[in-house]
Amino acid sequence: MKSRLAIVDARCEKQIINRLHEYAEEVFLFRTEGITYESVSCHPDIFIFQESNHLIVAPNAPASLIETLTRLNIRFETGISNIGSQLSDSCFYNCIATTDHLFHRKGYTDESIQKYAQSKTFIPLPQSYTRCSMLALNEKCFITSDAGIDKQLRANGFETVLFSPNEIQIAVHKHGFLGGTCGRSDDKILFLGNPLLHQDGDKLCHFIEMNGLEVVSLCNSLLYDGGGIFFLP
Repeated sequence: MKSRLAIVDARCEKQIINRLHEYAEEVFLFRTEGITYESVSCHPDIFIFQESNHLIVAPNAPASLIETLTRLNIRFETGISNIGSQLSDSCFYNCIATTDHLFHRKGYTDESIQKYAQSKTFIPLPQSYTRCSMLALNEKCFITSDAGIDKQLRANGFETVLFSPNEIQIAVHKHGFLGGTCGRSDDKILFLGNPLLHQDGDKLCHFIEMNGLEVVSLCNSLLYDGGGIFFLP
C-alpha cells in the first residue's frame, strides 16, 4: 500500500525520485537555504522527528512543507526549537524513538519531543546526529555507522551491526552516515543507492533480511546520505 507522502532531499538523483512514486502517492522535494549547514540543508531528518504516525516539525521548516502536510490532512505538531547553523542548534529533531525507547545525545532534544516521549526510557548516545547515524529495525536491533553509538547500544543490551561510513556520499563532506541513506515503508527498507556496492553491504542486507525486512535499492549508485526518507501514511 502506498504512503500518501514521501519526503526526500531535493538533490537526490532523478531516478530515485521517480522510483519513490512507486511507494508514495506524492513526493516532496525537501530544500532549505540560509538556515543550516549546506551539507544538511536539504535533509528532512534535521527538521522532522517521526515515530510511527506522530510527526514533530521544526518551526522554521519550509512553508511549502507545512502547506503540503496541511493539504494532505497529515497531522503534525510544531516543535519548540528553530534549526540553526551550529552543531548545538541543528540536531534538536535528529533522534530516534521506538515503542519503548528514545535515543539521542543528552541535552540536545527538542522539548516537544521530550514531552511526547516522556514515558519512554531514554538511552543517551555520544552522537547528537543520532537519526543520521543509525537505523532501528525493531526494538532490539540496530545498524549504525558510528562506533561510539555501536559501543553504547551494545552496553545497553541491544544487538547492532557497525557499518563503515566510507563511500557514503554527502554534499560537501568526505562521507555521510548510514541512517541518512534510507527510510522505512511497511516491511521495506529503501536506500538512496545500492548498499551492495559498499564493502559492508552484504553484512547489512543480511542483517536486515534476518529481521524480516526487505531491502530496496532506489538506484544503482553508491549510497547517498540525504537525511533519510520519511514516509507518511
